[in-house]
Amino acid sequence: MTEAELHDWRAFEMRRVDMKFRLSAMVLSALVATSATGAEDQTQPSYFAALLARPGLEIEACYTTILAREGLDSPACASALGQIWIAQKAAKVNFFDFRDKDGFKKVVAKLTSARNQGREDRQSQPFSQQVRDNMRIVVSVARTQFKDDRVSQCLTEIRYRGDASSPYCDYTLALLNLALFTSTEIPRIKMRREDMAAVLEQALPTK
Repeated sequence: MTEAELHDWRAFEMRRVDMKFRLSAMVLSALVATSATGAEDQTQPSYFAALLARPGLEIEACYTTILAREGLDSPACASALGQIWIAQKAAKVNFFDFRDKDGFKKVVAKLTSARNQGREDRQSQPFSQQVRDNMRIVVSVARTQFKDDRVSQCLTEIRYRGDASSPYCDYTLALLNLALFTSTEIPRIKMRREDMAAVLEQALPTK
């Protein structure tokens, strides 16, 4: 190899090493940026801690009524808003603007998700053949009953506690069967308690 060829080879190697270094730096910068963004997305407001520790289901019930009928005027959402204000006051952060309805819905959705991380999906499929054969009308009837907050409360307890035996669900089962009895022809459709989880989930206008 001549001296000129050696010089050209060394220059080529230096450019190759420089390009490799620049590429590695770019990849590292992208990874750092992605990591920082992910950490930022996972960051929760300071007042969330107190709300995540609360044992009640008011926040989840508010979220369910929002899904069911945009029920921001429900007792559950009034209670959830009060809890958020109290937590914000204790954390010494700016109070939530109650006029910002979209913002409130996002906060409730985020809280509900954070409060129920790792929860197994307890939703069951309709049990009785009669309901399976008549799902369209059963779901249609159930959807009309979400105007009653007690029905939303029943679904909340099924979703987040796996409990379909509460007084709210007793009421919901009786209400749905009465509605089915008055709206369907013979043979009458009768819903069983085991049917409620899947029927109410499918009846939600918004998932």
